Formats: sequence, structure tokens, C-alpha cells
Amino acid sequence: MNKDEKIVSAQIVGIKKEEIICRTENNKLINVDVINNDEIFMEVMVDLLISGLWVPVNRQLKKFLDYDWLDKKILVNNY
Repeated sequence: MNKDEKIVSAQIVGIKKEEIICRTENNKLINVDVINNDEIFMEVMVDLLISGLWVPVNRQLKKFLDYDWLDKKILVNNY
């Protein structure tokens, strides 16, 4: 699995107390464990569920990325 395959776009489709259920663009499900049951974090997850926005997820680690998955070099080269 190369680097590009590890990081995927996913939509949140379900929320449980211990995990967030995400669906990738290829309709694969990823269960992301909730380590810190922070109230604000859970509110953001509900907002993402309602809005349907896509978020970056590391498929291998089953974790959300806390940074954007766009490469800065691509942005610089296009402008």
C-alpha cells in the first residue's frame, strides 16, 4: 500500500460513542476509533455528518488527519 492509498477521502455516515463510521469514495467503510470523547470533537463530527463534507482519513491507521492532504508543492506549481 503506497502513501496515496493510505490517505483517502471519506464522509462520516454514522457516529457511536466509541467509533465514527466513515464511507470512502469507493464505498468502503472505515471505523475510526474515538480515543478522546471530547464534547467539542463530537459536535464537529455531528456537523460533518449533517453537512456531508469529505474529510481525510488514514485507512491503515484508521485515524482522521489533523492536517490537509493537499501537497503544498502542487498548489505552488499551479500558480
